[in-house]
Amino acid sequence: MAETTNAKYCTNCTLSLLQPTEVPKTRTDRVEELLHQNHPPLDVELPAFHEVVETTPAALAALDLKIAQARELLENLLSAHQQALSHFEDAKALLHPMRSIPNELLANIFSHCVLKCHDDGDPDALDPRAAPWLFTRVCSRWRNFAVNSPQLWTYLLLDFDKHKGRVTPR
Repeated sequence: MAETTNAKYCTNCTLSLLQPTEVPKTRTDRVEELLHQNHPPLDVELPAFHEVVETTPAALAALDLKIAQARELLENLLSAHQQALSHFEDAKALLHPMRSIPNELLANIFSHCVLKCHDDGDPDALDPRAAPWLFTRVCSRWRNFAVNSPQLWTYLLLDFDKHKGRVTPR
């Protein structure tokens, strides 16, 4: 006997938000008993089992359709989520404070880094991981700024002994 309920539907996709009431959640004790033995159902039980056999394929088809719709909805939601996340990350990157640092401040920072590198006692003008070369590897703005800032390149210490295998004298 099917219950009469006011089915609720999703406003976006019209999928039913309620579980189908015509499908029992668990097996009855009688079905469990019959499955654990080899006796046939009673004559009075046969019409109910025949009804299940006749109506279940349509119920399964309806459930398969709802599953397909739910999967499609999930895929659309996942895609929309990924697009929103991508837009969010793009906006965060574009609004990052490093993009708006004035050139004068960038020059001070770069000069300080170069001086600090020299003051540490082992500067290596050929090391691309050290200032000022490092600045040319961050982004195009920094590369252009560093290459066009002569104050960063006025003092270069070349330790040829340190690079004997890599540097050939002329």
